[in-house]
Amino acid sequence: MKTSFTRSCVWQLNKTAIIPPLEELSVCVNLMRTISSSEWTAFDYKGPGQQHMEFGLAGNMGNVIASLFGEEWTVAYDMPIKMWHTVCLTWSSHNRLFQVIIDKAVFEFPLNEKSPRYLAANGTLSLGVSHNFVGGSIDFETGKNFVGYMSLFRMWGVQMSSQQLDAHRCVDGNIVTWRVQDWDYQKCPPVLDDNFLCESSKYKIQMNTAITQDINNDNTENGIREIVLIWLKHVFPQKISVHSVFLSNLREEPKYSPQRGAGQNMQEIQGTVKSPIKTQWFDCVVFVTVIPAADVSKTVSMIQGLLIPIYNYNNILLKTNPASINILSVAVFPNVTSNPALTTVPPVSSTNITISGTRTTSQTLAMENSCLITSGLISNREFGDIFYRVFLNLTMSGSHTDPQHTIQQWLQQTLGKCSMDVWNLAIKGGPKYMTTFQIQAIPLVNVTATERLIYELLTRGYTNATISISVPSGEVNISHIDPGLCPEESMHTVYGLYPWPEMTAQSEYSMGCVRGNESATRFCKLNGATDRAVWDHPDMSKCIRTVTDFDDLENITVTADNSADIVDMIEDLLKEQSNLNDAQMDIVLEKLSEVTEVGTLTTALSNDITKIVSNIFYIKTSPTQINKILSITDLMGDRTVFEGDAHNMTAPSLALQLINPDTSQFHGLTFEVSSLLNDSTPEIFYDKNFTVHPDTGTVAFISLPHAIESFFPDNGARPRVQFHFYGKENLFEDTTADMKLNSYVVSASVTNATVSNLEIPVMVTLRHLQNKEDWDTVKCVYWDFNKNNDKGGWNDTGCETVLSNATYTSCSCDHLTHFGVLLDISKTPISAKDERILTIISYLGSGISCIFLGVTLLTYLAFEKLRRDYPSKILINLSVALLGLNMLFLVNSWLASYNSSAICITVAAFQHYFFLATFTWMGLGAINMYLALVKVFNSYVPSYILKFCALGWGLPLLVVSLVLAIDINSYGTMLSRSLHQESPAFCWLRNDVTFYVTVVSFVTLVMVCNICVFVVVLVQIRKMQVNKPSSSRKGFLHDLRVVASLTFLLGLTWILTFVAWGPAKTPLMYMFSLFNSLQGFFIFLFYCLMKDNVRKQWRIHLCCGRFRQSEYSDWSRSVTPGAKAKGGLKVSSPSMKSETTSETKSSDTSNSGTSHNAVFLTQDRKQ
Repeated sequence: MKTSFTRSCVWQLNKTAIIPPLEELSVCVNLMRTISSSEWTAFDYKGPGQQHMEFGLAGNMGNVIASLFGEEWTVAYDMPIKMWHTVCLTWSSHNRLFQVIIDKAVFEFPLNEKSPRYLAANGTLSLGVSHNFVGGSIDFETGKNFVGYMSLFRMWGVQMSSQQLDAHRCVDGNIVTWRVQDWDYQKCPPVLDDNFLCESSKYKIQMNTAITQDINNDNTENGIREIVLIWLKHVFPQKISVHSVFLSNLREEPKYSPQRGAGQNMQEIQGTVKSPIKTQWFDCVVFVTVIPAADVSKTVSMIQGLLIPIYNYNNILLKTNPASINILSVAVFPNVTSNPALTTVPPVSSTNITISGTRTTSQTLAMENSCLITSGLISNREFGDIFYRVFLNLTMSGSHTDPQHTIQQWLQQTLGKCSMDVWNLAIKGGPKYMTTFQIQAIPLVNVTATERLIYELLTRGYTNATISISVPSGEVNISHIDPGLCPEESMHTVYGLYPWPEMTAQSEYSMGCVRGNESATRFCKLNGATDRAVWDHPDMSKCIRTVTDFDDLENITVTADNSADIVDMIEDLLKEQSNLNDAQMDIVLEKLSEVTEVGTLTTALSNDITKIVSNIFYIKTSPTQINKILSITDLMGDRTVFEGDAHNMTAPSLALQLINPDTSQFHGLTFEVSSLLNDSTPEIFYDKNFTVHPDTGTVAFISLPHAIESFFPDNGARPRVQFHFYGKENLFEDTTADMKLNSYVVSASVTNATVSNLEIPVMVTLRHLQNKEDWDTVKCVYWDFNKNNDKGGWNDTGCETVLSNATYTSCSCDHLTHFGVLLDISKTPISAKDERILTIISYLGSGISCIFLGVTLLTYLAFEKLRRDYPSKILINLSVALLGLNMLFLVNSWLASYNSSAICITVAAFQHYFFLATFTWMGLGAINMYLALVKVFNSYVPSYILKFCALGWGLPLLVVSLVLAIDINSYGTMLSRSLHQESPAFCWLRNDVTFYVTVVSFVTLVMVCNICVFVVVLVQIRKMQVNKPSSSRKGFLHDLRVVASLTFLLGLTWILTFVAWGPAKTPLMYMFSLFNSLQGFFIFLFYCLMKDNVRKQWRIHLCCGRFRQSEYSDWSRSVTPGAKAKGGLKVSSPSMKSETTSETKSSDTSNSGTSHNAVFLTQDRKQ
């Protein structure tokens, strides 16, 4: 129930509920505020006449304020409105610690030594508002009211931890309860709320009961207890079972005043019993279990209604005073050897006791009679049996073949006649046997009496015609044990959801199958080692599975009991659906991982998991799932239970060899996969020695040295070494690697050990999946679980390549993990035939370029008018650099054939120099275009070309000089891998670091710059076409010429070398060789042959007859329009006058020339 508090609502503790002087306390309440107020008060307790708050709870502006002994502690904890919050206050005078617990968050406040030791007793407690005493009466304070809902206010007389309070969330307080009889309320009565149910299965019943019987009956306390048990069995339904019953001494007067009508009831009782009667009263405390757990308030009302009617047992009447009935939910039951709040039966020590002494005939007869009486009274286990642990020494003589069975029969026969069962018998030795077992007994009178009965029965011994058993009286130890209950548990299985309730030890629970008409059963057994009640595996063999897809599988909780069923279910699902998406694969791997962690991995179960993992190999997996798969196989190998020294499991493309080596005779281990069968199942074997070289034809081989023995456990446990073989290379996908896996994967590990830094390395030999060519590069690697953000990847740290031929690679590694061999696809050359063709193309192209670069240089140097502008001067320098590069390339191999280190270093240095100079001048040409087209010459730059020359020829010289100064041997002879044994020498950079720093990075920087300029220039051309419609009519071919000329001038064809990867490598390399070797030819084509003013100079100075052109025939016509263009575009400042206007004229009028290209090659500056 809950209470809705408004501003006029107040609850006050009833005067009948008295708070004693406590040394400890715990107070809990559930709150939900419905409006946000600056100040509020949840509860307030004050001692008699006190003005300060003895303890209380309030709030202020998002803070919680807890009060104790007039002091306040502020907790910065905001409790959002319209949400339930649990707030508890705990205090102890012993540790002087005050705790505030809000939604399980604990805030501790130590108290000083002067703080009060006792809580003020008999005070006043109000809920929802604070109060004061004015003139001896209570005055409720307004303005700080709690507005919202409140429930489950309870108080205990002990300080509890956060965990204990959580376990008591539905348990009544033993000082103040959340029952209406404890509270006075007027305007705001409690309301039931089905959404706020509090369920409990344990209850304590306190009541004052009258027994009316014949005056001649002289029932003792034990007899009355038996009658009470029979009464409770009769009135309680099957779901309520009695755990224990405690009675007080009989008295003549009731403890509580009878309610109205009680006298009339007693007259009715007297009228029922014909003979003279007597009525006596006793207090009764009963602990009961309700299964399944139900709402506390409804359960209390039900139990109370069951106890009120009069019960007649053989003319013996039991009547409970309704006013005395008090039912509380509790967290735990007391030990049945203790009698809560009653003193009739003296408590029995919880420690083990030894019962000794002699017995009289009357005692023995009393015990036997007690057995008979008990057997007749109670024929089932509904009232909660009592359990004992017995240790004894017995001597057995005579003829017997199975002492365990003989002793078991004797105990069952001896104790069974008193309705006792024997469990978990264990014996040791002989003929004097040390024996221990557990006893399940019906509660006869009390614990002490039952213990004495067991003692009397066991020390009698046993004799028949064949055997004799004797138990010395001083060698029997009997102790009461409390196994508790098997916990309430909801189990998601492949057969559905089964909520198993709390059950007593040695009892079975049955419920209907979720699917089907049969029942599922589960036994709560008594553990022979721990003396605790534990659940046995459920029997669901008669039920029908409910899991039909992966979503159902995801909702199942894996336990040791259902792990085999889950593996079977996964197998069935994979048979039905072979293609899984990533989400479904994640579900399968997660469940397999849980099975390997919690399940008992028998060889049969591990074999099934091996087959599933093998099937997964043939399903496409994501890179994030590789580590999960490897972890499953590793953990399965660690936890599989098998007999003997070794066990193996194989499936298509997967094999596991598990070995428990004998440490006293350990000389190493070798594992080999000799071949793969037709279905890809590996054939494996192992040897108990260390071997360096494998047998011929081995697919995978790994050998562990004797040194790994130092990683075996030193606690005496037998070590385990496991080998794995993975015959599916596609499983190991490393997206960041530029190498591909060219072998299967083999692994080795030692359970619970990280084997690394071995002095004698592990030897691994793996057969290639495809034969290695002589120029191929291979690398020995291992799978690094932490690489690529824990997705896994290949790493070569600690592994070295010992030997590699066309079919095998042998490795040595200083650690254990998953090993493989990678093939470096990034450096794998194209075929020998293609490379010979490319070499021919390169040499022919370079020769052709040299010729046409020479023609280009002669043309520009011979005709002064062509080299007046800056772009032409830049073109001349670029042609010189390209000519030097191509000529050295043509003679490089010839000079290298002299085998002279000095000559080769010189050639390589000059080759490097002209290479850098070529790219430097291409970059400077791009810079000049940018300045000419974008900056539009707004400032004068003195010595413009001179500065370009200093940079274009000086920067390469600086780089080459630094290389020579740092390491002259960076230059030298290299062999081309393409020509195998007959490969010619070539003088070039030999140091990879120098190559990547001075060549790759330099070229990359220039290419990025040139690409940017290229894009800007094309954009500018487009703008010019839009602004000048006459130029836009020249068509697509004209624009294509412009793009092509810029591409070769800026060297953009070198980009092809950066993208020549994978299947496109060969065609791209053909394009690269063709375009770059002919770069000099294309410069001649676009900047001589297709340029109008160059052709005019040729016709003026080189042609004869009608082909010769007069020097001034067209030149005069070009001046005036050119001058106009210059003046109209304002492309130069007064200090930067043009020397040529003919090119601009030509750009605008010639249909055959590259008009826009002329713009980029014309910069109207004067040096």
